[in-house]
Amino acid sequence: MKMCLESNLSQSALATGGGGAVGKEPDSDGALNYWYRRCYRRFLVDMHIPDWDEKFLSRLDAGDFVDTLVKGRSSSVMVYCNSHAGPALYPSKVGPVHKSLGHRDFVAEVLQRARGRGLSVVAYYSVIYNNAAFLEHPDWRIVPFVGEEAYEGNRYGTCCPNSPYRHFAIAQTEELCARYDFDGIFFDMLFWPFACYCPHCKSRFLKEEGKELPVIVNWNDPTWMAFQRARERWMKELAGLLTEVVRRVRPSMTATHQLSPVLHGWRMAMPYDLTDVCDYASGDFYGPPAHQSFVCKIFEALSVRKPFEFMTSRCIHLWDHVTMKTASKMEMQAFLAPAHAAGFMFIDAIDPVGTLNPRVYERIGRIFPRLEPYEKFLGGDLAADVAIYVSGESRFSFRANGTHIRDWTVRADNMATQSGMPHLEAAIGAGRSLQAAHIPYAVVTKRNLESLKKYRVVILPNVLVTSDEEVEAFRSYVAAGGTLYASGYSSLVAEDGRLRDDFGLADVFGVSANKMMEHSLAYISPESSPEAAAFAAMCAPQEHLIHRNGWMEIENRTATVLSSITRPWCPENEGSALRHSFASIHSSPPGLTSQGPAVTLHRYEAGKACYSAGAMEHEDQEVNRRVFAQLIRHLHGGTIPVEATTHASVELTVFDKPAVHRMNISLVSLNQDQEPLPCKGTVLVRPGGKVIPTALRRLPGGEAYPFRAIPGGIAFDFEGLEIFAMWEVDYTNA
Repeated sequence: MKMCLESNLSQSALATGGGGAVGKEPDSDGALNYWYRRCYRRFLVDMHIPDWDEKFLSRLDAGDFVDTLVKGRSSSVMVYCNSHAGPALYPSKVGPVHKSLGHRDFVAEVLQRARGRGLSVVAYYSVIYNNAAFLEHPDWRIVPFVGEEAYEGNRYGTCCPNSPYRHFAIAQTEELCARYDFDGIFFDMLFWPFACYCPHCKSRFLKEEGKELPVIVNWNDPTWMAFQRARERWMKELAGLLTEVVRRVRPSMTATHQLSPVLHGWRMAMPYDLTDVCDYASGDFYGPPAHQSFVCKIFEALSVRKPFEFMTSRCIHLWDHVTMKTASKMEMQAFLAPAHAAGFMFIDAIDPVGTLNPRVYERIGRIFPRLEPYEKFLGGDLAADVAIYVSGESRFSFRANGTHIRDWTVRADNMATQSGMPHLEAAIGAGRSLQAAHIPYAVVTKRNLESLKKYRVVILPNVLVTSDEEVEAFRSYVAAGGTLYASGYSSLVAEDGRLRDDFGLADVFGVSANKMMEHSLAYISPESSPEAAAFAAMCAPQEHLIHRNGWMEIENRTATVLSSITRPWCPENEGSALRHSFASIHSSPPGLTSQGPAVTLHRYEAGKACYSAGAMEHEDQEVNRRVFAQLIRHLHGGTIPVEATTHASVELTVFDKPAVHRMNISLVSLNQDQEPLPCKGTVLVRPGGKVIPTALRRLPGGEAYPFRAIPGGIAFDFEGLEIFAMWEVDYTNA
């Protein structure tokens, strides 16, 4: 069937899939329904099954499908309308239909049966990734620099948003919205797997920028930077057009787009402001618990409406069709969602013939009911004194400068568990350090710079590029009394890639940059001065901290030096038995000569700034994480409003509800690879100011929980924590 680029639909002649949505009432935004505020437990079954074999989806039955999902005790399901393979799972008049369906309408059948079981239903629609469109329309393809060879060994055919494919995607979205009364729709895969050099992208860039598409990766080249910003802008444009269709045809439906690239590198070119056209943030992630915890903070900062949604697979990753995560890991991942007042979705994958394993849902059916009693207590604002700044524009590495785009032929994968991007790795490392120290933290992005003033300490983890707007916001924040920790490149490079003459925040840091970052083994060595005694005590009993992730050579102007950079006696990667070329045969110990300041502290107007020449938060060693957390606590200089003493694997989160003078305190174990090990500890609640805690209840039961008064607040003990616990605190503003 030829794909149509226009849609002339008669809504009255099309099915509505069984009537209006369960609980479909307007929220405070008007016509938009509020299902996402009511349904926290969700399912998605991947159905990326082609139709070249007649057995594929031959046993797909909507009744069995829904009955199996119901065993899992979710409150919402997502139904595939198409897939990465391309064919629709309903009788589309716009594109090809999966051959197994015949004249059946699987989507309508699922919609009707799921509504009959009290479930909200969200549509799934794959954008960009569409093998059928890719094969039928070669002129729609994303064209990597090396051409078709990039698709060899690559199962995914992808279509360019600047090609006529966009009209097809818009037309099919219009068809879906007119035909079915879904509660919402999720648009998957709006990102670039490759940099595209198709005629459509070439002509558009020439028209908009007056230049040919660059082919050398260079993050200090304004033309390369303009290409990256254009790719982000073009993808957001298509996302906005799809959301506009939903608003026009079915105003009550929510619309959101895949946001998993927030933790991935530059090639996907998904801008953080894509959330402008999303009703709430949503995405799937497959990394360790520290990644899930961190992305929840990013989504909390980016999501236009709450709750946001976190998805992950029930298998160990999506490449494995059968190997399930342990029950305890599945429960831990599920409970990280209520710890962040979020919705949670398990992802399964259908067997090629169209059947599901009911025992999977029986297991999940023992997990989801444990989440349900907490749902009525969720909400509020993530409360923290410390924030990590995350820059969507810094998702790259300067070390790639000078490489030809032909060298980037492997498809960018949103299911990868490592970004390889120094800013993101440093930001995640900072979050992991704070989590292990039980210091609640939030995330700030360029989209909410105005919120900087809410935080006592803001962390800039090797932010590779900063705009003049960002630099001025950070300067004003410190001038007004805030405390800034910054590392590495932070404020040295402008947003268009130009190297500033000095740090944009040199006056705030009290130091100047001498050159770009050096990537060699170094050591952070505490000074022996009285002013550096506190930092030296943090490092003790070690005399040095190893540092492998690059460092800046800086010159002190007016700051206090807390530690210095020390090179090893001999370069780490040199040494031979044939000549004198190493100081120790196994390792590369620190030498005796300082290379310049490493960590400095500087007063600036009413605030202060701590600068680290190397991103110590990036180092994945327990001692480095401990020192970093102690440094942030020292910079805070006061009492953390809510903190805990317990095992390092436990995450502490706090959500404040000022309208009702209550806060939720959650503890969740991030121990992912072992069976739960019960732990105990103490939580200290000392809000400060005129806020006085008055009552404490254990949730979800609401029974009074014992506590004791301490200076500035209360303390309470817990024991037997295996995976999750939540308390509710009442307070007054005296």
